Amino acid sequence: MITLFLLHPLKQIPVQVWSFENESVIRIGRSSDNHVILYSAVVSRHHVELRRTGEKSWEIVNLGTNGTYLDGKRVNQIPVVDGVIIRLARSGPNLQIRLGSEALQEYDALSTRTYSQQSENAQPGNDLGEPHATLDPNQSPISSNEKDTSGRPSINRLPEQAIAPHNEATSRVSSSPLPQGLSIRHRFMPPSSLQPGNFASTAAATKITRTLANSRMLSPDQCPHERRGALFCEDCGQPLHVLKTVGDYQLVQVLGQGAVGITYLAWCRGQTLVLKTLRDRWIGDPKAHTALEAEATLLGQINHPRIPHLIEFLVEDDVPYLVIDMVNGRSLAQWVETNGAAPINQAAEWMRELCKILSYLHTFDPPILHRGIHPSSIICQDRFYAGKISLVDFGAIKPLLLGSGIPPDRTAYLAPEQFSLDATPAADLYGIAPLMAFLITRQDPVSFYRPVGDVWRFVGEAVPDIPAALAQMFTRLTAPNPGDRYQDALDLEADLQAFC
Repeated sequence: MITLFLLHPLKQIPVQVWSFENESVIRIGRSSDNHVILYSAVVSRHHVELRRTGEKSWEIVNLGTNGTYLDGKRVNQIPVVDGVIIRLARSGPNLQIRLGSEALQEYDALSTRTYSQQSENAQPGNDLGEPHATLDPNQSPISSNEKDTSGRPSINRLPEQAIAPHNEATSRVSSSPLPQGLSIRHRFMPPSSLQPGNFASTAAATKITRTLANSRMLSPDQCPHERRGALFCEDCGQPLHVLKTVGDYQLVQVLGQGAVGITYLAWCRGQTLVLKTLRDRWIGDPKAHTALEAEATLLGQINHPRIPHLIEFLVEDDVPYLVIDMVNGRSLAQWVETNGAAPINQAAEWMRELCKILSYLHTFDPPILHRGIHPSSIICQDRFYAGKISLVDFGAIKPLLLGSGIPPDRTAYLAPEQFSLDATPAADLYGIAPLMAFLITRQDPVSFYRPVGDVWRFVGEAVPDIPAALAQMFTRLTAPNPGDRYQDALDLEADLQAFC
């Protein structure tokens, strides 16, 4: 077994842990196809490899442009010594390497354990196995924002009679009951867990301190920031402009805002994250606090590589904050705005990926419903895993819960029973028809609604230039009666294969 510890740049204690038993090569860098992904501007996409050379022996092989350093000296290929600390670039992150199972035993008493990131070839139990994409520190990312604020085709509002009436008594964040406490699975250790007292014993803490004291890493405060990127220094990876600080999280940029919430790009200990909170007018509203905490609780139940992981839910100065993984890429709304209408086979492949994600959510008992399928809720990864998607924005229901109404750009994607307590997975699948229609036509899906009998509904045959079988699928997906729709996301995924 080999274990890697990412060390805090100032406190020199572990903030993230990876353990590997069977790998022969461990790749480290910024790219999302690495086993260990480090979000730092000075780290190359593929920076260093650890290669097994024997049953209990490994070697370090540098691949990075900015080099890999040991005791201040640049190294290219050297054997691994148990406990060695390497630095990625002169001012980059420090990694300690431990050999054998004893390393994990010493750290078993950490109050919160960070789980191993797994490569696509090592992901168990999920046919989507893939780590999240990383952030290019000098690009403006789009992530799990409540509302995409960038330009896109104008979207009209559906006629009021097309939307079932809603009331607070029948509105829930999910059909899944919410546990009393947050169940958080950390891939990244929150700041409160970083005190030496959280280790197994004073002896263990002393050993850690003594071992890590040999590190010669300079404080990022000493960096002159001579190579300045758009948001971060290219040498030390520190943010150049901070809007505000919340705990140990530095807020760097507003990613988006909706009627209730606002989403920031945040930075903490070399990692870029997403921080969501409430807009000023909602900060004093107890229901708004409850809604954001409910979103955190919901994310705390989920562990899927295509859904952002919950990092931490915290309250500071009576303001709640939700911290989640960063998912780099563009929303499908932005993709269409930039590239135009998608080919049917591309859109169908995206929808197949979405069906697999929804199938995971719907297998919970009771099922977890997303309730916000929309082009801005789906992030398309542009690099490394081009075409793969992630599902974000699990807070789409908040405006309705708080009485601010349904955003007009979402009405065409909502099933009549969307926010009912009795909603089923068919409510999520409903949104796939208008979503795919938008992708392949670049038209607002409200234009495909027609009066049919006494209801106003989406009509697949109204979508131009598509196969008759696809039009029939759209009509089935959006049937007014949930029982007449697809009931299982994997059944829909199988039928979409015909259009790929």
